[in-house]
Amino acid sequence: MTRHSPAGTLACSTPSLALLLALAGLGTHSAVQAQSSLTIYGIVDQGLARANSGTTPGALLPGRGVTPLVWTLKAGNTSRLGFAAREDMGGGLYSRFQLEHRFAADTGAPSNASVYWLGRSVVAVGSKDWGEVYAGREYSAAYTVALNADPTYWSYVSQLGSAYTYANYTPVAATVEASNIRWANTVGYKSPTIAGVSAEIAAALGEGTRSNATSGNLQYKNGPVWLGAAFDRLDSSTHMELVAGGYDFGVVQAKASVSRAKGGLNGDATAYSVSALVPLSFGRTYIMFGSLKPATNLDSQMIGLGLQYDLSRRTLLYTNLGTAKRDGLTRTTAIDFGVKHTF
Repeated sequence: MTRHSPAGTLACSTPSLALLLALAGLGTHSAVQAQSSLTIYGIVDQGLARANSGTTPGALLPGRGVTPLVWTLKAGNTSRLGFAAREDMGGGLYSRFQLEHRFAADTGAPSNASVYWLGRSVVAVGSKDWGEVYAGREYSAAYTVALNADPTYWSYVSQLGSAYTYANYTPVAATVEASNIRWANTVGYKSPTIAGVSAEIAAALGEGTRSNATSGNLQYKNGPVWLGAAFDRLDSSTHMELVAGGYDFGVVQAKASVSRAKGGLNGDATAYSVSALVPLSFGRTYIMFGSLKPATNLDSQMIGLGLQYDLSRRTLLYTNLGTAKRDGLTRTTAIDFGVKHTF
């Protein structure tokens, strides 16, 4: 997960980034009068990964993403640069925006050549009592629940990821959406949290290129208990639903999820996951199991485990192992280790 820090000064070598930072500086100067804040944040992650020559495809070991039998520089958690600003307007009212660029730290190349703000590009107005209305490119409301069901937060070769917390659901081909967890042209509402309960609902306009999409979630968080339910829907033949929950016992955090997809690029499927995360004095360790049962009856199962060592509040070392097997294919196994710095 990304941790925010006060805006800092960054050196840059490209005119576009220089312009962005100059605008950010102007925003910070004017914010003094408007009681605003601007945060520059991000992740720089770089690791080494290697997979064997197993024939189970990478989509069923979501974090693999490397050529078999070749050591590859690969981020365990995608590197990013983000800008987030908030203006408090009095009476509990506020406005905000968030822009997030994704890139590969080993080459400096953007993660997607056609979508610069791949992470998100959203503006919102809200109230602490009445919730928030937002518009722009944003995560599906269902992703929030799926992300929290995975102790790696969809990171590293050990992740449950899309295959096992999202039932391998991909509603449309990679267009401006660029992934199965974000929608362009979104208008949404996030409720305040009342007695531990929060909700989100969103619509993503197709604008003549696809059907209008909708998504939503309902969550309950109170002390050690977390429960969530969510959906993502393109139309009557293409949609996904999931439920998840967890309990923090102190010495271990246990979670489970069930998701069901219908239609889309990968067809009908049901997925299950269970996981356990153990906090340690120096970091944490985790283990997880996922099962995907598609309509083709070519089932797959995966096991992931990993270890995180916290060097500081912002810098950590990680190592992970993930292994998956689909019926009729040989087992694919991958390992990674690296360093992640957040700012």
